[in-house]
Amino acid sequence: MDNISWGWVAAVVVGNLTALAALWIRARWRAQAEKARGDSLIAIAEALPGGGRLRDQRSDGSCITLSVPTNGHSGDRRG
Repeated sequence: MDNISWGWVAAVVVGNLTALAALWIRARWRAQAEKARGDSLIAIAEALPGGGRLRDQRSDGSCITLSVPTNGHSGDRRG
């Protein structure tokens, strides 16, 4: 322990805390973006007529396809 000064320990602790804060900020930003995307998809899906389809594709290549059934019978549901 004689070779390690308190300055180095403080620098390592501050560096780790900074990295942790950056990860937390990024995760929070991503969660808010996902919530906004979900809210917009829900609003669009509610506005689609029966038999309508929506395909949403992101810039990263992932996509989601929503299909609105033509009738309200729950017996015809899949999944």
